[in-house]
Formats: sequence, C-alpha cells, structure tokens
Amino acid sequence: DPHFSPFSDFREQTPSAITEAAVDGSKPRDYLILAILSCFCPLWPINIVALTFSVMSRNSLQQGNIDGARRLGRNAMVLSVVSILGGIAIIAAAIALNWGCK
Repeated sequence: DPHFSPFSDFREQTPSAITEAAVDGSKPRDYLILAILSCFCPLWPINIVALTFSVMSRNSLQQGNIDGARRLGRNAMVLSVVSILGGIAIIAAAIALNWGCK
C-alpha cells in the first residue's frame, strides 16, 4: 500500500479514545497537586518520582493513551501518599528524638 504510514493507525484512534473518555466521564486523574504537595516532605527521592509520574500521566492523556495515563496517575498517587506519610513519620521521629531525650 503506497499510503501506508506507521502513524496512520495512531491518528485514527486518538480522537476516538479522547471522545470515549469524555463520554464515560472517566478521565484519568494525574494527581499533580498531590505530587507537588508531597515535594515539601523530606522523602525527596520518592516525591520527585511521584511528580515525574504525574507529569508523564498528563502527557499520556494529551496523546490519547488513556490506559497509560490511568496507570501513571495511580503510580503518582501511591508514591505521593507514601512520601507524605513517610515525611510525617520522619518529622515525628525527629521531634520525638529532639525533645523526648532531655
């Protein structure tokens, strides 16, 4: 076929994938605000990865990859929550060690 392009299949599927997500109302969340808030916690390697997954999720959604956006958004949410809970634990331990040993 002289009109074959490796990207023609992607271009045909992208609008339908975006329309399907809009009709379902199940647009995947990227949890960007949660990932940004987790960056204020002292568990810095994990929260940077959460922020990266969040941005990747947003980019996947813009490209029409709904499943990839959902998976990356879920990873961003889990890592953000782990970072926030871990940060709270580190801060609580630091306070207990600092003021509890007098």
